Amino acid sequence: MHRVAQRLLLGGLGLSACWFGVAGCSSSSDPSASNAAGAHSSAGAGNASGGPSVAGAAGAAGAAGGKASAGSSAGGTANAGAAGASGAAGASAGSAGAANAGAAGAAECSTDPNLLKASECWVGCDPTLSTDNPQGLQGAFYTFGDGSSCAPMNPPCGATGICLSGMTAVDATYAKWGCGIGLELNATGGTASIKQAYTGSAKCFDYALTGSSGGNEVRIAFTQSADTTGKVSPYVSIPAFSNGKSGTVCFKDVSCQGQKNCAVGAAQYDIQVNVVGGNHAGACSVCLSSLVPVTGGTSTLPQICGAQGSANATADVGKYFAQNNVFPIGNNSACISPALSGSAASFKVDSAAFQTGATLNAYQSLVDGWHFGRVSNDPALPKQISALTSANSSVTYTGSDAKYDAAYDIWVLPTLPSAATKTPSGGLEVMMWLNAAGVTPAGSKTNTSYMGWEVWTGTVESWKYVAYVKTGQSSFSGDLAPFIKNAVTISNLPTSSYLAGIEFGFELYDYPGTGFAVTSFTSDVK
Repeated sequence: MHRVAQRLLLGGLGLSACWFGVAGCSSSSDPSASNAAGAHSSAGAGNASGGPSVAGAAGAAGAAGGKASAGSSAGGTANAGAAGASGAAGASAGSAGAANAGAAGAAECSTDPNLLKASECWVGCDPTLSTDNPQGLQGAFYTFGDGSSCAPMNPPCGATGICLSGMTAVDATYAKWGCGIGLELNATGGTASIKQAYTGSAKCFDYALTGSSGGNEVRIAFTQSADTTGKVSPYVSIPAFSNGKSGTVCFKDVSCQGQKNCAVGAAQYDIQVNVVGGNHAGACSVCLSSLVPVTGGTSTLPQICGAQGSANATADVGKYFAQNNVFPIGNNSACISPALSGSAASFKVDSAAFQTGATLNAYQSLVDGWHFGRVSNDPALPKQISALTSANSSVTYTGSDAKYDAAYDIWVLPTLPSAATKTPSGGLEVMMWLNAAGVTPAGSKTNTSYMGWEVWTGTVESWKYVAYVKTGQSSFSGDLAPFIKNAVTISNLPTSSYLAGIEFGFELYDYPGTGFAVTSFTSDVK
Protein backbone atom coordinates (compact mmCIF):
# COMPACT_ATOMS: atom_id res chain seq x y z
CA MET A 1 0.00 0.00 0.00
CA HIS A 2 0.98 3.61 -0.39
CA ARG A 3 1.20 5.87 2.62
CA VAL A 4 -2.43 6.88 2.15
CA ALA A 5 -3.40 3.52 3.61
CA GLN A 6 -1.32 3.61 6.74
CA ARG A 7 -4.29 4.37 8.95
CA LEU A 8 -6.07 1.26 7.75
CA LEU A 9 -5.95 -1.27 10.55
CA LEU A 10 -6.25 -4.99 10.06
CA GLY A 11 -7.64 -7.51 12.43
CA GLY A 12 -11.10 -6.56 13.60
CA LEU A 13 -11.26 -2.81 13.26
CA GLY A 14 -14.55 -1.57 14.59
CA LEU A 15 -15.64 -5.21 14.52
CA SER A 16 -19.22 -6.08 13.83
CA ALA A 17 -21.60 -9.02 14.16
CA CYS A 18 -21.09 -10.46 10.71
CA TRP A 19 -22.11 -14.08 11.12
CA PHE A 20 -25.68 -13.51 12.16
CA GLY A 21 -27.72 -10.36 12.36
CA VAL A 22 -25.61 -8.42 9.86
CA ALA A 23 -28.22 -5.73 9.67
CA GLY A 24 -27.45 -4.89 13.26
CA CYS A 25 -23.73 -4.35 12.71
CA SER A 26 -22.21 -1.16 13.98
CA SER A 27 -18.65 0.10 14.04
CA SER A 28 -16.58 2.79 15.64
CA SER A 29 -16.00 5.79 13.38
CA ASP A 30 -12.30 5.79 14.24
CA PRO A 31 -10.66 2.44 13.53
CA SER A 32 -7.44 3.51 15.22
CA ALA A 33 -9.38 3.85 18.47
CA SER A 34 -11.54 0.75 18.26
CA ASN A 35 -9.37 -1.92 16.69
CA ALA A 36 -9.18 -5.21 18.57
CA ALA A 37 -6.89 -7.20 16.35
CA GLY A 38 -7.07 -10.32 18.45
CA ALA A 39 -10.85 -10.30 18.63
CA HIS A 40 -13.46 -10.82 15.99
CA SER A 41 -17.14 -10.30 15.32
CA SER A 42 -18.93 -8.77 18.23
CA ALA A 43 -21.22 -11.17 19.99
CA GLY A 44 -24.75 -10.14 19.29
CA ALA A 45 -25.99 -7.44 16.94
CA GLY A 46 -24.93 -3.85 17.37
CA ASN A 47 -22.05 -4.59 19.71
CA ALA A 48 -19.01 -3.18 17.97
CA SER A 49 -17.35 -1.21 20.71
CA GLY A 50 -18.69 -2.14 24.10
CA GLY A 51 -17.70 -5.75 24.59
CA PRO A 52 -19.60 -9.00 24.06
CA SER A 53 -23.30 -9.36 24.59
CA VAL A 54 -24.56 -11.89 27.08
CA ALA A 55 -25.96 -14.15 24.39
CA GLY A 56 -22.70 -14.25 22.49
CA ALA A 57 -20.37 -14.81 25.40
CA ALA A 58 -19.93 -18.50 24.74
CA GLY A 59 -18.29 -18.05 21.31
CA ALA A 60 -18.70 -18.23 17.61
CA ALA A 61 -18.46 -21.94 16.97
CA GLY A 62 -21.76 -22.47 18.72
CA ALA A 63 -23.19 -19.59 16.72
CA ALA A 64 -22.49 -21.55 13.60
CA GLY A 65 -24.06 -24.66 15.02
CA GLY A 66 -20.72 -25.97 16.23
CA LYS A 67 -19.80 -28.15 19.14
CA ALA A 68 -20.87 -27.26 22.66
CA SER A 69 -18.51 -27.84 25.56
CA ALA A 70 -18.61 -31.40 26.77
CA GLY A 71 -21.04 -31.64 29.67
CA SER A 72 -22.13 -28.00 29.32
CA SER A 73 -25.70 -27.67 28.18
CA ALA A 74 -25.57 -24.04 29.20
CA GLY A 75 -22.76 -23.48 26.73
CA GLY A 76 -24.78 -24.94 23.90
CA THR A 77 -27.84 -22.90 24.83
CA ALA A 78 -25.93 -19.67 25.16
CA ASN A 79 -24.47 -20.08 21.71
CA ALA A 80 -27.65 -20.69 19.81
CA GLY A 81 -28.03 -17.93 17.23
CA ALA A 82 -25.32 -15.77 18.80
CA ALA A 83 -22.71 -14.04 16.71
CA GLY A 84 -20.01 -15.21 19.09
CA ALA A 85 -16.52 -13.84 19.47
CA SER A 86 -14.72 -11.60 21.82
CA GLY A 87 -16.03 -8.25 20.74
CA ALA A 88 -14.29 -5.19 19.42
CA ALA A 89 -12.69 -2.38 21.40
CA GLY A 90 -13.09 -2.90 25.10
CA ALA A 91 -14.13 -6.54 24.77
CA SER A 92 -12.62 -9.00 27.19
CA ALA A 93 -10.87 -11.05 24.52
CA GLY A 94 -10.42 -14.53 25.91
CA SER A 95 -13.37 -14.77 28.29
CA ALA A 96 -15.69 -14.35 25.34
CA GLY A 97 -13.59 -15.90 22.58
CA ALA A 98 -15.06 -17.07 19.34
CA ALA A 99 -13.96 -20.65 19.81
CA ASN A 100 -16.25 -23.18 21.42
CA ALA A 101 -16.29 -26.81 22.41
CA GLY A 102 -12.67 -27.79 22.77
CA ALA A 103 -13.63 -31.12 24.31
CA ALA A 104 -15.20 -32.90 21.36
CA GLY A 105 -14.38 -36.57 20.99
CA ALA A 106 -11.32 -37.79 19.11
CA ALA A 107 -13.51 -39.53 16.57
CA GLU A 108 -14.54 -36.13 15.24
CA CYS A 109 -10.99 -34.91 14.58
CA SER A 110 -10.42 -33.83 10.99
CA THR A 111 -7.81 -35.79 9.08
CA ASP A 112 -7.88 -33.47 6.06
CA PRO A 113 -4.86 -31.12 5.93
CA ASN A 114 -7.15 -28.35 4.69
CA LEU A 115 -8.46 -26.73 7.88
CA LEU A 116 -11.54 -25.54 5.97
CA LYS A 117 -12.66 -29.17 5.96
CA ALA A 118 -12.97 -29.15 9.74
CA SER A 119 -16.39 -29.85 11.21
CA GLU A 120 -18.74 -26.88 11.54
CA CYS A 121 -16.08 -24.13 11.53
CA TRP A 122 -14.24 -25.70 14.48
CA VAL A 123 -10.61 -26.78 14.08
CA GLY A 124 -9.00 -29.33 16.41
CA CYS A 125 -10.69 -31.51 18.97
CA ASP A 126 -7.72 -32.10 21.28
CA PRO A 127 -4.28 -30.75 20.38
CA THR A 128 -2.64 -33.19 22.82
CA LEU A 129 -3.80 -36.17 20.76
CA SER A 130 -1.45 -37.54 18.11
CA THR A 131 -4.53 -38.24 15.98
CA ASP A 132 -5.49 -34.56 15.95
CA ASN A 133 -4.34 -33.49 12.50
CA PRO A 134 -4.07 -29.69 12.75
CA GLN A 135 -0.61 -29.52 14.45
CA GLY A 136 -1.77 -28.27 17.82
CA LEU A 137 -4.33 -25.87 16.31
CA GLN A 138 -7.64 -25.42 18.10
CA GLY A 139 -10.18 -22.69 17.49
CA ALA A 140 -13.07 -21.38 15.43
CA PHE A 141 -13.30 -19.77 12.02
CA TYR A 142 -15.14 -16.45 12.01
CA THR A 143 -15.85 -13.45 9.80
CA PHE A 144 -15.65 -9.75 10.63
CA GLY A 145 -16.35 -6.49 8.84
CA ASP A 146 -17.20 -2.80 8.97
CA GLY A 147 -20.92 -3.53 8.57
CA SER A 148 -21.26 -2.15 5.04
CA SER A 149 -18.44 -3.23 2.71
CA CYS A 150 -19.15 -6.96 2.60
CA ALA A 151 -21.77 -9.54 3.44
CA PRO A 152 -20.30 -12.78 4.85
CA MET A 153 -21.77 -16.23 4.40
CA ASN A 154 -24.29 -17.24 7.04
CA PRO A 155 -23.16 -19.60 8.52
CA PRO A 156 -19.59 -18.85 7.44
CA CYS A 157 -18.33 -22.34 6.56
CA GLY A 158 -19.64 -24.01 3.42
CA ALA A 159 -18.72 -26.37 0.62
CA THR A 160 -16.76 -23.69 -1.23
CA GLY A 161 -14.95 -22.45 1.88
CA ILE A 162 -15.63 -19.21 3.74
CA CYS A 163 -16.80 -16.41 1.46
CA LEU A 164 -17.23 -12.63 1.51
CA SER A 165 -18.94 -10.50 -1.11
CA GLY A 166 -19.93 -6.87 -1.42
CA MET A 167 -18.80 -3.43 -2.55
CA THR A 168 -15.93 -1.49 -1.03
CA ALA A 169 -15.92 2.31 -1.02
CA VAL A 170 -13.40 5.13 -1.00
CA ASP A 171 -13.43 6.49 2.54
CA ALA A 172 -10.76 8.88 3.83
CA THR A 173 -11.82 8.18 7.43
CA TYR A 174 -11.48 4.39 6.96
CA ALA A 175 -14.76 3.77 8.73
CA LYS A 176 -15.42 1.51 5.72
CA TRP A 177 -12.21 -0.44 6.17
CA GLY A 178 -13.43 -3.67 4.62
CA CYS A 179 -14.06 -7.16 5.93
CA GLY A 180 -12.31 -10.42 6.58
CA ILE A 181 -12.08 -14.04 7.63
CA GLY A 182 -10.23 -15.28 10.71
CA LEU A 183 -9.25 -18.42 12.54
CA GLU A 184 -8.27 -18.74 16.19
CA LEU A 185 -5.05 -20.71 16.49
CA ASN A 186 -5.30 -21.77 20.13
CA ALA A 187 -8.53 -21.27 22.09
CA THR A 188 -9.79 -23.39 24.95
CA GLY A 189 -13.42 -23.46 23.83
CA GLY A 190 -16.36 -23.82 26.14
CA THR A 191 -18.61 -21.18 27.66
CA ALA A 192 -15.64 -19.11 28.85
CA SER A 193 -13.26 -19.67 25.97
CA ILE A 194 -9.76 -18.28 26.48
CA LYS A 195 -7.41 -17.35 23.68
CA GLN A 196 -3.82 -18.46 24.13
CA ALA A 197 -0.61 -18.02 22.16
CA TYR A 198 -0.15 -20.73 19.57
CA THR A 199 2.75 -23.06 20.45
CA GLY A 200 2.31 -25.84 17.90
CA SER A 201 4.60 -26.96 15.12
CA ALA A 202 3.09 -24.96 12.25
CA LYS A 203 5.19 -21.99 11.14
CA CYS A 204 3.40 -21.12 7.91
CA PHE A 205 0.08 -21.62 6.13
CA ASP A 206 -0.50 -22.50 2.50
CA TYR A 207 -3.63 -20.63 1.41
CA ALA A 208 -5.91 -20.52 -1.60
CA LEU A 209 -8.29 -17.67 -2.35
CA THR A 210 -10.85 -17.81 -5.15
CA GLY A 211 -12.80 -15.04 -6.86
CA SER A 212 -11.99 -11.35 -7.22
CA SER A 213 -10.88 -8.78 -4.67
CA GLY A 214 -12.54 -6.05 -6.73
CA GLY A 215 -9.34 -4.06 -7.21
CA ASN A 216 -8.63 -4.09 -3.47
CA GLU A 217 -5.48 -5.14 -1.66
CA VAL A 218 -5.82 -8.25 0.53
CA ARG A 219 -3.81 -8.60 3.73
CA ILE A 220 -3.00 -11.80 5.61
CA ALA A 221 -2.13 -11.07 9.22
CA PHE A 222 -1.32 -12.79 12.49
CA THR A 223 -2.72 -11.13 15.60
CA GLN A 224 -0.11 -10.76 18.32
CA SER A 225 -2.07 -10.95 21.57
CA ALA A 226 -5.40 -12.11 22.94
CA ASP A 227 -6.57 -8.57 23.65
CA THR A 228 -5.13 -6.01 21.23
CA THR A 229 -7.54 -3.13 21.65
CA GLY A 230 -6.24 -0.18 19.65
CA LYS A 231 -3.46 -2.21 18.05
CA VAL A 232 -2.76 -3.24 14.47
CA SER A 233 -1.79 -6.72 13.33
CA PRO A 234 1.38 -7.15 11.23
CA TYR A 235 0.64 -8.61 7.82
CA VAL A 236 1.78 -9.66 4.35
CA SER A 237 0.15 -7.72 1.51
CA ILE A 238 -1.33 -9.41 -1.57
CA PRO A 239 -2.05 -7.18 -4.59
CA ALA A 240 -5.55 -7.01 -6.04
CA PHE A 241 -6.56 -10.10 -8.01
CA SER A 242 -9.40 -11.02 -10.35
CA ASN A 243 -9.05 -14.78 -10.67
CA GLY A 244 -7.99 -16.03 -7.26
CA LYS A 245 -4.59 -16.24 -5.59
CA SER A 246 -2.67 -18.91 -3.73
CA GLY A 247 0.61 -18.97 -1.84
CA THR A 248 2.24 -19.26 1.55
CA VAL A 249 2.31 -16.89 4.52
CA CYS A 250 4.63 -17.42 7.50
CA PHE A 251 4.74 -16.10 11.06
CA LYS A 252 8.26 -14.74 10.54
CA ASP A 253 7.38 -12.73 7.44
CA VAL A 254 4.60 -10.41 8.55
CA SER A 255 5.55 -6.80 9.22
CA CYS A 256 3.94 -3.58 10.43
CA GLN A 257 4.73 -1.69 7.20
CA GLY A 258 4.61 1.76 8.75
CA GLN A 259 1.39 1.69 10.76
CA LYS A 260 1.10 3.12 14.22
CA ASN A 261 0.16 0.94 17.22
CA CYS A 262 1.67 -2.10 15.55
CA ALA A 263 4.26 -4.51 16.89
CA VAL A 264 5.58 -7.88 15.82
CA GLY A 265 5.92 -10.25 18.76
CA ALA A 266 6.95 -13.81 19.40
CA ALA A 267 3.39 -15.12 19.78
CA GLN A 268 0.50 -15.51 17.36
CA TYR A 269 -3.15 -15.82 18.29
CA ASP A 270 -5.24 -15.65 15.08
CA ILE A 271 -4.69 -15.69 11.34
CA GLN A 272 -6.86 -13.17 9.48
CA VAL A 273 -7.51 -12.52 5.78
CA ASN A 274 -8.72 -8.96 5.18
CA VAL A 275 -10.16 -7.46 1.99
CA VAL A 276 -9.00 -3.87 2.43
CA GLY A 277 -11.58 -1.12 2.02
CA GLY A 278 -11.33 2.66 2.15
CA ASN A 279 -8.93 3.15 -0.76
CA HIS A 280 -10.89 1.82 -3.73
CA ALA A 281 -14.49 1.29 -4.80
CA GLY A 282 -15.00 -2.15 -6.26
CA ALA A 283 -17.20 -5.23 -6.18
CA CYS A 284 -15.42 -8.05 -4.36
CA SER A 285 -16.28 -11.71 -4.05
CA VAL A 286 -13.57 -13.69 -2.27
CA CYS A 287 -13.59 -17.18 -0.76
CA LEU A 288 -10.93 -18.76 1.43
CA SER A 289 -11.04 -22.24 -0.08
CA SER A 290 -7.97 -23.82 1.50
CA LEU A 291 -5.81 -23.21 4.55
CA VAL A 292 -3.14 -25.81 5.27
CA PRO A 293 -0.62 -25.51 8.15
CA VAL A 294 3.00 -26.33 7.29
CA THR A 295 6.09 -26.51 9.47
CA GLY A 296 8.29 -24.18 7.40
CA GLY A 297 8.68 -22.13 4.27
CA THR A 298 8.83 -18.61 2.91
CA SER A 299 5.93 -16.28 2.23
CA THR A 300 5.20 -16.14 -1.48
CA LEU A 301 3.53 -13.38 -3.42
CA PRO A 302 1.76 -13.43 -6.79
CA GLN A 303 3.78 -13.24 -9.99
CA ILE A 304 4.06 -9.76 -11.57
CA CYS A 305 3.92 -9.46 -15.35
CA GLY A 306 2.81 -5.88 -16.03
CA ALA A 307 4.77 -3.36 -18.09
CA GLN A 308 6.25 -0.13 -16.70
CA GLY A 309 3.55 2.17 -15.33
CA SER A 310 0.73 -0.39 -15.44
CA ALA A 311 -1.37 -1.20 -12.40
CA ASN A 312 -0.11 -4.80 -12.26
CA ALA A 313 3.60 -3.96 -12.61
CA THR A 314 4.32 -3.67 -8.88
CA ALA A 315 3.49 -5.44 -5.62
CA ASP A 316 4.16 -4.63 -1.95
CA VAL A 317 6.74 -6.92 -0.35
CA GLY A 318 6.93 -6.08 3.34
CA LYS A 319 8.02 -2.44 3.67
CA TYR A 320 9.35 -2.57 0.08
CA PHE A 321 7.74 -3.09 -3.28
CA ALA A 322 8.85 -5.19 -6.23
CA GLN A 323 8.58 -3.74 -9.71
CA ASN A 324 8.68 -5.57 -13.02
CA ASN A 325 9.63 -2.25 -14.65
CA VAL A 326 9.71 -3.49 -18.24
CA PHE A 327 10.05 -0.54 -20.60
CA PRO A 328 7.26 -0.31 -23.20
CA ILE A 329 9.48 -0.87 -26.24
CA GLY A 330 7.92 -2.92 -29.03
CA ASN A 331 6.46 -6.13 -27.64
CA ASN A 332 8.62 -6.27 -24.52
CA SER A 333 7.30 -8.61 -21.83
CA ALA A 334 8.61 -10.21 -18.66
CA CYS A 335 7.45 -11.74 -15.38
CA ILE A 336 8.98 -11.80 -11.90
CA SER A 337 7.98 -13.59 -8.69
CA PRO A 338 8.60 -11.67 -5.44
CA ALA A 339 8.86 -13.21 -1.98
CA LEU A 340 9.42 -12.15 1.61
CA SER A 341 11.44 -13.91 4.31
CA GLY A 342 11.44 -12.06 7.61
CA SER A 343 12.65 -8.54 6.85
CA ALA A 344 14.35 -9.55 3.59
CA ALA A 345 12.65 -9.17 0.23
CA SER A 346 13.55 -11.11 -2.91
CA PHE A 347 12.45 -11.83 -6.46
CA LYS A 348 13.38 -13.99 -9.41
CA VAL A 349 13.02 -13.27 -13.12
CA ASP A 350 10.72 -15.98 -14.44
CA SER A 351 10.68 -15.07 -18.13
CA ALA A 352 11.38 -12.23 -20.54
CA ALA A 353 11.05 -11.42 -24.25
CA PHE A 354 12.75 -8.17 -25.24
CA GLN A 355 13.01 -6.02 -28.33
CA THR A 356 16.18 -6.97 -30.22
CA GLY A 357 18.77 -4.22 -30.46
CA ALA A 358 17.15 -1.88 -27.96
CA THR A 359 19.40 -0.06 -25.50
CA LEU A 360 17.80 -0.81 -22.12
CA ASN A 361 14.70 -3.00 -21.83
CA ALA A 362 14.01 -3.34 -18.10
CA TYR A 363 15.12 -2.58 -14.57
CA GLN A 364 13.37 -5.23 -12.49
CA SER A 365 14.06 -4.37 -8.89
CA LEU A 366 13.09 -4.08 -5.23
CA VAL A 367 12.36 -0.57 -3.96
CA ASP A 368 12.58 0.99 -0.52
CA GLY A 369 10.85 4.37 -0.72
CA TRP A 370 10.04 6.32 -3.89
CA HIS A 371 10.20 5.42 -7.57
CA PHE A 372 8.54 7.75 -10.10
CA GLY A 373 5.31 8.26 -8.14
CA ARG A 374 5.13 4.84 -6.47
CA VAL A 375 5.91 4.90 -2.72
CA SER A 376 6.68 1.96 -0.44
CA ASN A 377 5.54 1.48 3.15
CA ASP A 378 8.82 2.46 4.84
CA PRO A 379 8.17 5.37 7.26
CA ALA A 380 11.94 6.11 7.39
CA LEU A 381 11.79 7.58 3.89
CA PRO A 382 12.01 10.23 2.57
CA LYS A 383 14.96 11.45 4.67
CA GLN A 384 16.66 14.84 4.38
CA ILE A 385 20.36 14.45 3.51
CA SER A 386 21.36 16.79 6.35
CA ALA A 387 19.63 14.41 8.81
CA LEU A 388 20.85 11.17 7.23
CA THR A 389 22.85 9.14 9.76
CA SER A 390 23.11 5.83 7.95
CA ALA A 391 21.57 3.81 5.14
CA ASN A 392 22.63 0.25 5.86
CA SER A 393 21.76 -2.26 3.18
CA SER A 394 22.61 -5.81 2.25
CA VAL A 395 21.93 -7.68 -0.96
CA THR A 396 22.77 -11.00 -2.57
CA TYR A 397 21.89 -11.96 -6.12
CA THR A 398 22.49 -14.45 -8.91
CA GLY A 399 22.44 -14.16 -12.68
CA SER A 400 24.53 -13.17 -15.67
CA ASP A 401 24.04 -12.24 -19.31
CA ALA A 402 25.97 -10.85 -22.25
CA LYS A 403 24.66 -7.34 -21.66
CA TYR A 404 23.41 -6.33 -18.20
CA ASP A 405 24.30 -4.74 -14.88
CA ALA A 406 23.34 -5.64 -11.31
CA ALA A 407 23.10 -2.37 -9.42
CA TYR A 408 21.67 -0.17 -6.71
CA ASP A 409 19.65 2.79 -8.01
CA ILE A 410 19.28 5.54 -5.39
CA TRP A 411 17.21 8.70 -5.82
CA VAL A 412 17.85 12.11 -4.22
CA LEU A 413 15.19 14.75 -4.91
CA PRO A 414 15.42 18.53 -4.42
CA THR A 415 12.12 18.80 -2.53
CA LEU A 416 10.09 16.53 -0.27
CA PRO A 417 8.83 13.72 -2.55
CA SER A 418 5.47 12.00 -2.40
CA ALA A 419 3.33 9.73 -4.53
CA ALA A 420 2.43 12.85 -6.51
CA THR A 421 6.09 13.32 -7.52
CA LYS A 422 6.35 11.58 -10.88
CA THR A 423 9.92 12.42 -11.95
CA PRO A 424 13.29 13.15 -10.28
CA SER A 425 13.68 16.38 -12.28
CA GLY A 426 16.34 18.60 -10.73
CA GLY A 427 17.52 15.78 -8.49
CA LEU A 428 20.18 13.11 -8.53
CA GLU A 429 20.44 9.44 -9.48
CA VAL A 430 23.13 7.50 -7.60
CA MET A 431 24.01 4.04 -8.90
CA MET A 432 26.30 1.38 -7.42
CA TRP A 433 27.19 -1.30 -9.97
CA LEU A 434 28.21 -4.58 -8.36
CA ASN A 435 28.77 -6.33 -11.67
CA ALA A 436 28.15 -5.78 -15.39
CA ALA A 437 28.84 -7.15 -18.84
CA GLY A 438 28.78 -5.39 -22.20
CA VAL A 439 27.66 -1.99 -20.85
CA THR A 440 29.05 1.04 -19.04
CA PRO A 441 27.32 3.68 -16.88
CA ALA A 442 25.90 6.90 -18.27
CA GLY A 443 28.22 9.89 -18.40
CA SER A 444 31.99 9.67 -18.23
CA LYS A 445 34.51 7.95 -16.03
CA THR A 446 36.38 10.40 -13.79
CA ASN A 447 40.03 10.27 -12.83
CA THR A 448 39.15 9.67 -9.20
CA SER A 449 37.87 6.75 -7.17
CA TYR A 450 35.83 6.62 -3.97
CA MET A 451 36.38 3.92 -1.35
CA GLY A 452 37.82 1.66 -4.04
CA TRP A 453 34.97 2.23 -6.52
CA GLU A 454 35.30 3.88 -9.94
CA VAL A 455 33.32 7.13 -10.19
CA TRP A 456 31.29 8.09 -13.27
CA THR A 457 29.37 11.36 -13.61
CA GLY A 458 26.93 12.82 -16.10
CA THR A 459 23.35 13.91 -16.73
CA VAL A 460 20.35 11.76 -17.58
CA GLU A 461 17.31 13.57 -18.97
CA SER A 462 16.55 16.27 -16.36
CA TRP A 463 18.61 15.01 -13.41
CA LYS A 464 22.26 14.55 -12.47
CA TYR A 465 23.92 11.17 -12.38
CA VAL A 466 26.76 9.61 -10.35
CA ALA A 467 27.72 5.94 -10.60
CA TYR A 468 30.13 3.94 -8.42
CA VAL A 469 31.41 0.86 -10.24
CA LYS A 470 33.02 -2.43 -9.26
CA THR A 471 32.93 -5.76 -11.05
CA GLY A 472 32.71 -9.33 -9.86
CA GLN A 473 30.62 -8.51 -6.78
CA SER A 474 27.73 -10.92 -6.10
CA SER A 475 26.76 -9.27 -2.82
CA PHE A 476 27.02 -6.06 -0.81
CA SER A 477 26.64 -5.35 2.88
CA GLY A 478 27.37 -1.94 4.32
CA ASP A 479 26.38 1.69 4.69
CA LEU A 480 25.23 3.48 1.54
CA ALA A 481 25.12 6.88 3.25
CA PRO A 482 28.77 7.82 2.52
CA PHE A 483 28.23 7.14 -1.20
CA ILE A 484 25.00 9.13 -1.21
CA LYS A 485 26.56 12.11 0.56
CA ASN A 486 29.63 12.00 -1.70
CA ALA A 487 27.40 12.00 -4.79
CA VAL A 488 25.41 14.95 -3.41
CA THR A 489 28.68 16.87 -2.94
CA ILE A 490 29.95 15.99 -6.43
CA SER A 491 26.64 17.14 -7.94
CA ASN A 492 26.49 20.37 -5.93
CA LEU A 493 23.07 19.56 -4.51
CA PRO A 494 22.15 21.16 -1.17
CA THR A 495 21.96 18.97 1.93
CA SER A 496 18.35 20.11 2.24
CA SER A 497 17.64 17.62 -0.57
CA TYR A 498 15.89 14.35 0.28
CA LEU A 499 16.91 10.74 0.02
CA ALA A 500 13.76 9.45 -1.68
CA GLY A 501 14.39 5.82 -2.56
CA ILE A 502 16.87 2.94 -2.55
CA GLU A 503 16.48 0.16 -5.14
CA PHE A 504 18.40 -2.90 -6.23
CA GLY A 505 17.88 -4.94 -9.36
CA PHE A 506 18.99 -5.74 -12.89
CA GLU A 507 19.28 -3.45 -15.89
CA LEU A 508 18.64 -5.94 -18.67
CA TYR A 509 19.55 -5.19 -22.26
CA ASP A 510 18.97 -8.62 -23.76
CA TYR A 511 17.59 -11.95 -22.62
CA PRO A 512 17.47 -14.89 -21.96
CA GLY A 513 19.94 -14.70 -19.15
CA THR A 514 20.94 -17.25 -16.57
CA GLY A 515 19.27 -17.40 -13.18
CA PHE A 516 18.57 -13.72 -12.52
CA ALA A 517 17.30 -13.39 -8.95
CA VAL A 518 17.74 -11.08 -6.00
CA THR A 519 17.93 -13.68 -3.25
CA SER A 520 17.88 -11.20 -0.34
CA PHE A 521 17.54 -7.42 -0.04
CA THR A 522 17.28 -5.23 3.06
CA SER A 523 17.47 -1.48 3.57
CA ASP A 524 17.52 0.38 6.89
CA VAL A 525 17.63 4.19 6.76
CA LYS A 526 18.36 6.16 9.91
